[in-house]
Order: sequence, then structure tokens, then C-alpha cells
Amino acid sequence: MGRLNEAAKDVLARMKVIPVATASGDGCPNVVPMTFVKALDDSTLLIADNYMDKGARNLEENPQVAVSVWDTETKQAYQIKGAAEVLRAGPVFDEAVTWVKGSKPHLTTKAAVVMKVAHLYVCQPGVDLGKDVA
Repeated sequence: MGRLNEAAKDVLARMKVIPVATASGDGCPNVVPMTFVKALDDSTLLIADNYMDKGARNLEENPQVAVSVWDTETKQAYQIKGAAEVLRAGPVFDEAVTWVKGSKPHLTTKAAVVMKVAHLYVCQPGVDLGKDVA
């Protein structure tokens, strides 16, 4: 299992909208802008499913997820890849519901997508470009 470094967690925490990519079982990609994506710990992301229709169907067929984060001020950028589990009950789901309701009370959270980090790739230009630092 991979791990997020502090820089990647900081960049993720500062982003307002985060591209989240899934793919169907036959490989058809789907990427959508998501607001509710955060690190639960060094090796886990939480994605609140409020509107994921194609993405939710894709995760039923293929658990692989990719997330891209960047900071234009610090020039740091990362791609996070891993496998996700969809939870519709339990403490992590409850955490997702509370998190969403805290800032968007009109939204209904359908599921908590829990992504286990497998890879953390450096995406900013430089000698580490493309390096897996997880």
C-alpha cells in the first residue's frame, strides 16, 4: 500500500475542485470535478458521492480510481492512484454525510468512496517528474 506525503496532503487540502477519474469494466474512462475529496490518513482518501452516476457504475465494475491535484502557487502537482471501496453505511459513511452537511446541507450523500492509495506520482516539472513517491 502506498502513502501520501505531507506535500501531497497539503495540496489536496487546498484544492477546491478535484478531478476524480474512474473507468468502466471495459476501460471507458470518466473524469468529473469533485468538491468533497480529503485525506482520511496517510494511505486513504475519502470521496463523498453526492452526484456520481457514471463513476458509481464504473466502481461496481472496476475499483481503480485516479485523482489529480496541483497548486499553482507552490508549483507542486501529484497524481494519486488506487483502488476504492464504496460504503453506504457505517462510521466512514456517517463521517462523509456529516462533512457534506457541514457546508452543503441541501446535498444528499449517497455513498462514501474510500480509496486506498497505491501510487503517488510527482507531476510537476523537474528531476522527479513521473516518479512514484508513495
